[in-house]
Parts: sequence; C-alpha cells; structure tokens
Amino acid sequence: MAQISHTQKRYTPQEFLDREETAEQRSEYIDGHIYGMAGGTATHIQISFNLTKLLTEKLRGKCRAYQSEMKVRVERENAFYYPDVTLVCGEQKFYRGRQDVVENPLLLVEVLSDSTKEYDKNDKFFSYQKIDTFTEYLLVSQDKYAIQQYIRQADGNWKIKATIGADSELYLESVDITVPMREVYDLVEI
Repeated sequence: MAQISHTQKRYTPQEFLDREETAEQRSEYIDGHIYGMAGGTATHIQISFNLTKLLTEKLRGKCRAYQSEMKVRVERENAFYYPDVTLVCGEQKFYRGRQDVVENPLLLVEVLSDSTKEYDKNDKFFSYQKIDTFTEYLLVSQDKYAIQQYIRQADGNWKIKATIGADSELYLESVDITVPMREVYDLVEI
C-alpha cells in the first residue's frame, strides 16, 4: 500500500493506537510520526489473501497467518507497521496485551506497488530486521510471477533468493514448506 501523507505533530504510541481504532484509513507509525496509507488494488488484496490462506492451510496448528489488519511493532524503531501478511509461529507476543499488534513475527510479506516498492525493499526491511524473531521476508510482484525472498542466516546476514515463473515453487525456509507460484497468484491476471 502506498504512503500518502504524514503528520507534523509527534504522537505517542498510545495516541497512535487510539487513533487507529476509529480511523477510516489505516496509518503506520514511525518514531512519533503517523503516515497515512492508501488502499490496495484488487490484485494486491487477492495475492495477500492467497498467501494467508496457503500459509494457514500448510501450517495449521503450528503458526498463525494474518492479513494486513494485524499490526507489527518494531520496538527498537518505535514503529508500528501493517505488513500485507504476518506469520507468527509458537506463542504469540502481543504488544501490551493488545490482540491487534504482534511483536514476534517469523515471516513478513509485502506485495509491491509502484509507489512503495523502494520503501518496502529498503527502509521498511531495515526496520523489520530489528525484530529478533523475524527470519524471512517476501516481496511479491503484482504484475509477474516473481517473489524476492530474504532469509536471515545464523550469522545475522541475509541470503537473497528469487522465485520466478508460473511453474516455479517457492520454498519457505523458516517454516520448511513449499508453495506453488500458481497458487500464490490464483485468480490474478498476469
């Protein structure tokens, strides 16, 4: 989703969360500033849904997959984001007991749009890396069968892989499952 504006006023995390409860439009929070987010396209929403469904089916009883309504908190950045898909395995750690903010994602997904792809690949990814439990990141193209994947290694460095083509399969190392690209892009016209 595209960032459309940000506030000049500085807000506390609680002020942001209170605002989000009644806001007509979702926003992300970065160190006191609130950034309005534009809505996603039908393609964007379908890909996010497909991935959430696939992860839920393949990891039933082990992990929980959430669509973009779930916020992720990055404590060391004083930030709250809305990834397109969030995967939490094992016990969930909620921010101050709130059921709408997790602090321990294993895998995060962003479906790329022209207006946010550089932000998702750079600033947002660097912020996500400060979450200790975060080990895998997917950047999903909307207009071709292509997923860029980042996998945290034992030494803290990140391995980059690309899965390209309709007949390819995406292997998710963090949860040891394979997902067919055709299923990721089901009902999407490419």
